[in-house]
Amino acid sequence: MNNSRTLRIIAILAICHASSDMLAANSQNLPQLGDASSGIISLKKEREIGQDFLRSLRAQAPTLDDPILQDYLENLIYHLTSYSQLQDRRLDVVLIDSPVINAFAAPGGIVGINYGLFSYGETEHEISAILAHELAHLSQRHFARGVEAGKKNTVISLAGLLASIVLMTTVGADAGLAVLNTSQGIAQSKQLSHSRAREAEADRVGIDTLVDAGMDPRAMAYMFERLERANRFSEDRIPEFLRTHPVTKSRIADAYNQTRSYAKKTWPLNLNFHLMRARVTALTSKTPQETILRFKAGLNEREPVKRDANQYGLVLTLIENSEIDEAIRFLRPLLEKYRDNILFRIAEADIHSQAGRYAQALEILEASLAINTGNYPLTMAYAETLISADRPKDAGDLLLTLSVERKNDTHVWYLLAEAYGLANDIPGVHQARAEYFVLNGNFDQAIKQLGFALPLVRRNFQQDAKIKQRIEEIWKLRSKHP
Repeated sequence: MNNSRTLRIIAILAICHASSDMLAANSQNLPQLGDASSGIISLKKEREIGQDFLRSLRAQAPTLDDPILQDYLENLIYHLTSYSQLQDRRLDVVLIDSPVINAFAAPGGIVGINYGLFSYGETEHEISAILAHELAHLSQRHFARGVEAGKKNTVISLAGLLASIVLMTTVGADAGLAVLNTSQGIAQSKQLSHSRAREAEADRVGIDTLVDAGMDPRAMAYMFERLERANRFSEDRIPEFLRTHPVTKSRIADAYNQTRSYAKKTWPLNLNFHLMRARVTALTSKTPQETILRFKAGLNEREPVKRDANQYGLVLTLIENSEIDEAIRFLRPLLEKYRDNILFRIAEADIHSQAGRYAQALEILEASLAINTGNYPLTMAYAETLISADRPKDAGDLLLTLSVERKNDTHVWYLLAEAYGLANDIPGVHQARAEYFVLNGNFDQAIKQLGFALPLVRRNFQQDAKIKQRIEEIWKLRSKHP
């Protein structure tokens, strides 16, 4: 699906329930899901809509493809999900490469998090509160209920919401908000009460999820207060999360009231969360020298967890800045203190790899994988190191196995195509590229790639049949979005 087809994809943020006759007029190929005969959208249909949304989002909005951050968020969300009311627990977690403060949920189990959320959430509990809120939108099926509530008034056309996310991450927050406000404006008076009721419901259900998951139930109120204070000092630059989840004094009070019966307790700082905050800062830094100074200042933190996190961020920034000797100097104390920590071992392997010491890097990763069999970040680091060490065939075998486990992971397919190319497996290149293009909604390019592969496997009956079957499956997907 190319860029011109973006507005042909029906999509929704479960946190927003708006429609626009104006956008519907300009998007005549959108599915008509809100007519009087449709009824409540089935879970199966929600899943289809969510996958359409996800493909279009990937094609249009920049994502942060980092296995370590991805793994952290997936594990955190899956932990919360196991204590939620969600029926269909198939989830796709997307990390958006944007400093804008936002998180969203779309029908069919799509959860999106802007990395900017890490700059506001000061504890894992606060980030979890936002995620629990989004999971509540999914578990309470606010999308389907929104369609049902609006079916007598207008056709639900939500392409403008997708366009707003894309603009926020590519052009800027203001442009995205302008599109969002336009698309919501027509229906706002009819649906505002529904939105407020659903936000309150998501707060209540989200807090219950936090309690059951053994997390701080007051984190929801803490996070809302933090965002409300940010809004107070920057009325013209309201965080996007507040535009779609308006925070009022009464809403904060309700969050506190719901937790009144729970005893207050002191929660220890979570090392993993603070390492992720430092990682986000290091990976998204545009001024490495300033970031290095910032992390060095953080080495004076009184809290050991925060101090160690700043040291990790410093190591990552030094690696990125090719200051290898300095990086290993600051990494050694962390390796001594946390002998088997996966993040520090990957950083150690990365240092050796950058210095061309591939044998040492592979040895470190192999030892860690022996302890943490099948670990996603370790496996990806190992595959990338194998490629750097001129062992693309081994990398390809490893990534092919991983692609079965993570068939919706665009980063896996991208790296697999690279490994196949270096191993001179041309049919494999085309097949991996095809899957990458499917996940990004570019069905025409996916079919073209498989067409290139067919003449190369004519003597292999099984491969030939497999490719032809996949072409047929992609054609069926494509036919839904002419």
